[in-house]
Amino acid sequence: MIKRYGTALSASVLLLSVLSACGGSGTAENGANGSKDGTGEGAAPAAPKQEESWADKPAELVFHNLAGGAEEQFNNTYGNLIRKKFPNYTIKFIQSKPGTTLPELVAVKERVDIVYNTIEYIAEPLLGTGLEYDMTELIKKHNVDLNRFEPTIIDGIRGMAGGKIYMLPITNMRQVLFYNKGVFDKLGVAYPKNGMTWDDAFELSKKLTRSEGGINYLGLSASPAHILRTNQLSKPYLDPKTMKPTFMDEEWKKLLQTYFLSYGQVESFASRTAELKRLPYYTEMTNTYELAMFVFNSQFPWDGASAVKNIDWDLVSMPTFKDKPKVGSQSSPFSFAITSIAKDKDAAMEVIKYLTSDETQTEFSKNGLMPVLKSDAVKKVYGTASQYKDKNWSAVYYDAFAPLSYKSIYELGIERQYAPLMADIATGKVDLNTGLRNIQELAEKYIAEQQKK
Repeated sequence: MIKRYGTALSASVLLLSVLSACGGSGTAENGANGSKDGTGEGAAPAAPKQEESWADKPAELVFHNLAGGAEEQFNNTYGNLIRKKFPNYTIKFIQSKPGTTLPELVAVKERVDIVYNTIEYIAEPLLGTGLEYDMTELIKKHNVDLNRFEPTIIDGIRGMAGGKIYMLPITNMRQVLFYNKGVFDKLGVAYPKNGMTWDDAFELSKKLTRSEGGINYLGLSASPAHILRTNQLSKPYLDPKTMKPTFMDEEWKKLLQTYFLSYGQVESFASRTAELKRLPYYTEMTNTYELAMFVFNSQFPWDGASAVKNIDWDLVSMPTFKDKPKVGSQSSPFSFAITSIAKDKDAAMEVIKYLTSDETQTEFSKNGLMPVLKSDAVKKVYGTASQYKDKNWSAVYYDAFAPLSYKSIYELGIERQYAPLMADIATGKVDLNTGLRNIQELAEKYIAEQQKK
């Protein structure tokens, strides 16, 4: 079973409390001339009464993390900031767990105003349920400029819903290559660099996949679900026009051959994979210290602070295809979606506007939460105020983002279908063509079953 990461946020984001000072709403000071009570000759004219803003009005907002994040994580990252910025708002949080999943809440008519998680985790429970809400007019009404955002994210969100906007991104992730310096030092191999091709990475992996001192070291691995859902060719699981799986297309052969087969069939790698009954995961880098390099979410050090504490690690950009230079992975944005049953949609939109403001995004960026804006000024401070400020964070923005592939309501279900097959494909136990045909058939069967419900 592939473990999906990215729902938890590190305690390091407690530093984000400084955001409470951002974007504060104040009133202009009285003029210096005239008497204290504003009467008498020379008194400044009374300032016109300002219209009450949405932020001034009392409101209650109920948030729900679709992948089970805890309330403490929500508060440390978003909730406390929202409460300080909007003291008239009552902020509530419902954790997703048995009994309080989104369908269960809807069944008992429990209101949820904003749901959030990565774009893949929002699609399945939200789209097509009647809870989706097109935020386009709200975005215009509240003067949220979509041109400020990373364009591939906005294009991808629109592509999910025929041009409608059911969510907006708050923070982002992408795939990068993490490495354990200790393994490189032990084996006398030079560290990886930004800008490597996959061929470069495989040559490096060969030097690192060997036995030394009784340990069978492994060069390179990746999480199938994460690297395939954000693949550099922007290949979707389903064709958005036909809603048929695409795994028999030639691009999938290229992706699996590149991401897994080129190093997976090395004997020691294959034997370790067979023993684990899965591809080596980050735990083989952080816990058993066998794995030298792992392609994973850029969010990992913040989510997995306890995991990386015992290794000397760094990161470089994700290797690229020779024929697609300077194209990295797709984005995987944490997004907020206002539901159709939200009681106060204006208040919800004001919160999203605040979290995507330049000031808030800058503080997110400084503390290691990848911003969603295209502003160079916001991006260049990424990680500079974090506990890992000396790491190679240039890796995160070294390459362009690949366009977001189409995300359907079947995303996570399809991943559950192919996950058990990936180890056998990667190690050559099942040949690539057969493996992809099996994935295609399983995906078709899964979709057919879901459509009958």
